[in-house]
Amino acid sequence: MTIPKAPEGLDARGRRLWREIHSQGPLTPDRKALLEEACRIVDRLDLLDSIIRASAAGVNAEESSSGDFQRWLAESRQQSATLKALLAEIGAKSAASKAPAPKVAAKGAGSGVTDLGARIAARRKKAPG
Repeated sequence: MTIPKAPEGLDARGRRLWREIHSQGPLTPDRKALLEEACRIVDRLDLLDSIIRASAAGVNAEESSSGDFQRWLAESRQQSATLKALLAEIGAKSAASKAPAPKVAAKGAGSGVTDLGARIAARRKKAPG
């Protein structure tokens, strides 16, 4: 399988993610676009990490609650959440295309969250008060 050339400007981790995802099989154009953004975010997270580490070396307890350090931490958390969502979207589409349709569980067999909600509601009805 031939892996497409990584987009220009990616650093080491971005290129590695590009290769790893592409090695799992061909991507549709929309998944490829999501992967490209995910690769950029991985590299951005490395940059943010280096900034945070450098800032943390000179930050004392009073400074850590405000200023640039907190903004970098917040941005890092946001980028991590975005990366997680992108990777889930890329994975969800590939898993959905390969996985068989879920089987419907027999009544009372415990079918996940829906069944859990029903069991909680039933217990509340039975509970005194």
